[in-house]
Amino acid sequence: MKRSVKIFLMSLLCITTLNHCLSAQDADALISKLANKYGSVPNYKLNIVYEANNEDMGFKNVQEGNLVVKGDQYILKYGPNETWLNDGKVEYVGTKEEDHSQILYFCPGQNAEAIVDYGNILTFYTSGHTASMDGGIVKLVPNSEKPYTELHLTVDGDNLTKISAVDQMGTVYTYTLSGFSTSVGDPQFVINKREYAETIDERKGCK
Repeated sequence: MKRSVKIFLMSLLCITTLNHCLSAQDADALISKLANKYGSVPNYKLNIVYEANNEDMGFKNVQEGNLVVKGDQYILKYGPNETWLNDGKVEYVGTKEEDHSQILYFCPGQNAEAIVDYGNILTFYTSGHTASMDGGIVKLVPNSEKPYTELHLTVDGDNLTKISAVDQMGTVYTYTLSGFSTSVGDPQFVINKREYAETIDERKGCK
């Protein structure tokens, strides 16, 4: 009897391990597919619906924006009052409110305000993460410290349509992507610094 139970438990463990391996293989294959599609596209534009939601803390924020990426430059506008920009030398975040406006400066790749890297939003997840499938969702856990503890990717065919990032406080940041196009025209990667009352310079080592 004990031998039968032991054999059953070992079989169950083997099945569980096999399913986990197959899940990881499926997820890695899908990540590779996305990397091959988007990794060779240096210039593109898309629409983003951004939502930050934390039910326990009682807040929700939804914004719609337009992102243009050209090489190592990008500009993202959430309406007329919020601009994210990398001009190739400096990253900026400019925000305007009724009673205050400010612009922040960061070294490229060191933007402390960013949950995801807007300049590489279609590919940033393709390395440095452990992948698995959770139903039809790709679940990614970072292998080093990130602003998030896990990512969830929604893929339709070979198109990435949604990225959800969860942080340590339980806040879910969702980026719904649409309107992908490689026709970007001639975008201007500039921001009018004089429009902002306060300047906060967070650059270290790249001035």
